Amino acid sequence: MELLGREISRSKRERVPTAILLCDIDHFKSINDTRGHLVGDEVSQEAARRLLLSVRSYDYVGRYGGEEFLIILNNYDPASAPRRAEEIRKALSDHPVESSSGPLLVTMSMGVHRTENWVGQSVEELLQQVDSAMYAAKAAGRNRISFTKPGVSPDAKHAGSTETVRSLR
Repeated sequence: MELLGREISRSKRERVPTAILLCDIDHFKSINDTRGHLVGDEVSQEAARRLLLSVRSYDYVGRYGGEEFLIILNNYDPASAPRRAEEIRKALSDHPVESSSGPLLVTMSMGVHRTENWVGQSVEELLQQVDSAMYAAKAAGRNRISFTKPGVSPDAKHAGSTETVRSLR
């Protein structure tokens, strides 16, 4: 969280765009319940590895919650964020995860906030917006990406605050 705050402050100061992605492994509870927590840990570790491999060396990937990951794409062209988000999503979903209980097809849902204008948005507000977008992706069927719409109140939750994009496969 401290790193996110620093990067947003840097982005504001330097007036460069940054994208924030919140990724959640789909049906993770089911993996833990049917395959065990050891396999769930293997899936989390492999997801982290693939996410790290799918970003640039100066971007950031961090675990945000149990099966959630926060990604910061620094100094990023907002117009190319949809394509990059799709590439990152596919880094996990395109190939089975090899686990101690055999290969597993694992997908993720993702919320994305992209902006060049950070004026008036706190870290908490940005996280609320990207979290709402991620839940909108899950509600729309999972294994997809949902984008926040800048300028919409984070309290709007799913009522028009996001734009969901189905997987581009």
